[in-house]
Amino acid sequence: MGSPQLLKIRTLSPMRSPISADSERRAAEALRTHAQGNEGATLPPEFMPDSMALEAFEWPWANGYGTLAHDNLPSFFQPFSCYHVKIDEKVCPESLLALLRKHSGDIVTCCLYLYDDTVALLQMDVVFEASANDMGALLESRVLDGALSECAKNVYRNIIYPEFRRYASSFEKSDTRSTKSALNRFRNPNKLEVFRDVAFSITNAPESYVLWTGRYIIISPETLDSVLGDSLCRWVSYSGSKTALLENRQMVGSGNILALSDAPEAAGEDWLRGLSICQLYNAILYIYGGILKSSYSKLDEYAGSSRRKSRELNTLMSDITRSLDHLEFTRLEFNEALVGVQAERAKVVAAAYDAWKLGDLIATALERTDLIRSRITRLLEARTSALNRSVELILSGIGGVALIDLFISLTMASRNLREDEIPGLLDVFLWLQPDGSIALSTALLCVISIYIYQARR
Repeated sequence: MGSPQLLKIRTLSPMRSPISADSERRAAEALRTHAQGNEGATLPPEFMPDSMALEAFEWPWANGYGTLAHDNLPSFFQPFSCYHVKIDEKVCPESLLALLRKHSGDIVTCCLYLYDDTVALLQMDVVFEASANDMGALLESRVLDGALSECAKNVYRNIIYPEFRRYASSFEKSDTRSTKSALNRFRNPNKLEVFRDVAFSITNAPESYVLWTGRYIIISPETLDSVLGDSLCRWVSYSGSKTALLENRQMVGSGNILALSDAPEAAGEDWLRGLSICQLYNAILYIYGGILKSSYSKLDEYAGSSRRKSRELNTLMSDITRSLDHLEFTRLEFNEALVGVQAERAKVVAAAYDAWKLGDLIATALERTDLIRSRITRLLEARTSALNRSVELILSGIGGVALIDLFISLTMASRNLREDEIPGLLDVFLWLQPDGSIALSTALLCVISIYIYQARR
C-alpha cells in the first residue's frame, strides 16, 4: 500500500459580492497620497462587525517596490478586507466529508478576500494524508474536484451570502446615516450602474454567484517520478513528457494546475498571490461578457418596436459607454499589475495569462462592446431618418396647401385687374378657371413629390 504522505490542494473560487467602489477616484487618491500596501484601503468596522463566522485579518503581503517579496499592485488589485471563514461539518457537503474521513483529510484554511467590482475570492486549503495509490485514484476519479466546488458553493450560500445581504440592507436603512458616511467610498449595492446583474435582496443565494472553482497543487520535483506523479499529470490533463514538465515547472489548465518547486510552501504563497490577480481579472471579464450579451439582446426590443423612445436608446448607449470606459480602466489597471509583479509571481501571472487567453478575452469584450455601440448608432440613425421623413411629409403637406393657395390667389387676382395690354404672368391665370388652377397646382405638386421620392431612393 505504501506509506502515507501529505498532499495539499488549494482552491480559489471567484464569487459575487455587493462591494463596489469608485475605482477611478480610488486609483487617483492612491496615486496622490503614494499609498503603500493596504493603507487606507480596508473597509470600515461597520462592514461586518457582528459576524460570528468571519474574522478579519490584515492582508498578509506588503505592497510597493521594497524587496522581491513585494509586488507593486494598483489599488484595484488590492483587497479591501480579508476574513478567516469559520466552517464546520454542517457547511461541508457530504461528498467532501466522506473523502476527508476516508483519506484522513482536513480543511486547514478558508479565507475570503473582498475586491472591487463585486468580486470576492474564496481560498480553501485541504490536506490529505493517504498512500500514493489512494491519492492517485482519488485525483483521477474527479470526485474530489466536484466535492471541492460544491463545498465552495455551500460556504457561500450558508455563511458569506447572508453577510453580504446584511451589508446591502444597511444602505436602505434611513437611520444609518453615520454608517453611510463611513461607507461613502462604496457604492450602494442596490443602485449599481455597471454591475447591475447582481442583487442581494433575495433570501437564497443564486447558484450563478459562485463563478467557478480553480484548484492547484504544488509538489517537489522528485514526486513527479512516482506513481502519484503519474496521477497528477493525468489530473491536469498533461500529455507531454515529464522532462518538459520539469523544465517548465508548471502545467496550467482551465481548472487544475500542477506546479513543481523545491519549496512547496513558499511556492504555494507565490501562486496564491499571482493567481489572485488573474482570477480577479478573469472573473471581471466573465461578468462583463454576461452584461454585454444581455445589453445586446435588449436591442431586439428596440429594433422591432416603433413605440420605444429614442431617449431610452440614448440611455442604453450611455450605459454601454460607461461599461466600456470602466472595462478599459480595468485593462489598464491589469497591465499595471503585470508590470508590478515580481520574482516567481511574475512567472505565475504570465503562465496563467497565456493558458487562460486573457488577452483574447479582453479583445472579445471590447469587440462585443463596439458591436453594441454600432448597432445602437444604426438604430438611432434609423429613428432620425424616420423622424426626418415625418417632418418632410408635414412640410410637403404645408407646401402643397400653399402652392394651391398661390394658384387660386393668382387666378382671382387676374380677374380683378384692368386690361393693360401688357402680357404677363397674370394673363396666363386669366385663362384658367379656379378648378383648373387647383388641378394644375395639384399636378405640379404630384410631379414634385415623385421627384423627391425618386431622389431619396
